[in-house]
Amino acid sequence: MKVICTQENLKQGLLIVGRIISSNNTLPVLNNILLRTENGLLNISSTNLEIAITTHIRCKIEEEGETTVLAKTIIELINNLPNQNINIETISGELKIEAENYHTSIKTISSEEFPLIPNLEKIKTFSLKSDEIKNSINQVVYAASKNQTQPELSGVLFKIEGEELKIVATDRYRLAEKTIPITKKDTEDQSLIIPQKTVIELSRIIGNKDQLVEMVSNDSQVSFEVGGTKIISRLVEGQYPDYTQIIPSGFPVKISTKKQTLVEALKASGIFSQNNNSVKLEYNSEQQKLVLSAESQDLGKSLVELDAKVEGGSGAVILNNHYVLDCLPGIESEEVEIKIVDDNSPSLITPAGKNDYIYLVMPIKS
Repeated sequence: MKVICTQENLKQGLLIVGRIISSNNTLPVLNNILLRTENGLLNISSTNLEIAITTHIRCKIEEEGETTVLAKTIIELINNLPNQNINIETISGELKIEAENYHTSIKTISSEEFPLIPNLEKIKTFSLKSDEIKNSINQVVYAASKNQTQPELSGVLFKIEGEELKIVATDRYRLAEKTIPITKKDTEDQSLIIPQKTVIELSRIIGNKDQLVEMVSNDSQVSFEVGGTKIISRLVEGQYPDYTQIIPSGFPVKISTKKQTLVEALKASGIFSQNNNSVKLEYNSEQQKLVLSAESQDLGKSLVELDAKVEGGSGAVILNNHYVLDCLPGIESEEVEIKIVDDNSPSLITPAGKNDYIYLVMPIKS
């Protein structure tokens, strides 16, 4: 293999594929990145056997070929080379890299030892706008369980219903659901559980690109392709719980307040809720107030009064301070609505005037 490419293009390509490589691999070739020339492009790939990422960059190909090279070494080297053309050539089991006054050789492992990256047949496909799926992922993914004893809850549910996609995550203490339109569809309704790490990498890969994301799936794998980059992942086995059963059918109390004001109040209250992360929300329809309070025996206490529109009476509910804060950055409206049944039932947080996003939080018993 012998190619010429720019430092900036190679740097970006390596950055995209390098994040999924672990330093704990027992199989040495999994620490490597695969470089392969194909159709006038340099393909760059990595895998950890659960997720694979492949992308390509433009280059001048003088000799076709492929090899694998240690990811950490080549990434650090390319990051420190000048922003100009780089000459890359495989010679006698080494990758020779030259730029201006830099002359480097890195040991390689044969590409024959690199795991095969699957190419899914495009039978079940649909497309989404990249900005919509990125924003949706960021509004949902943090709610997935960190506990691997229930693998299905550690994943993110992609549920295709008609012309819509519901993205759902829950850890049984809170639940987030975002609904977005499907731009193009060639598949029946289906539900897929995708590993949380895959979904996070997809959001990173999309970046700020305004493009379509094509999703392809089969019985055990899923792939997403955007802007010449593809991420392929296994699916999580198992049945996702019927989460709709835990959503109350009605909420007698509705509180509307400014999102940013609520964020600031929660952060201030959080200083005094470090032991159990609890914050008490007291609401009063006569005074049209929402009061947040938290107390610590060691530190003291906090009480914050917020102007709010309160419908449905007065009362209080105790919620996890961090859980409420987690959902607010992803809500784009200036106002949020908090819907409450009572202090023993889940509370619902939504953007004011919209129904495409819901966030359910279980109460803390006093």
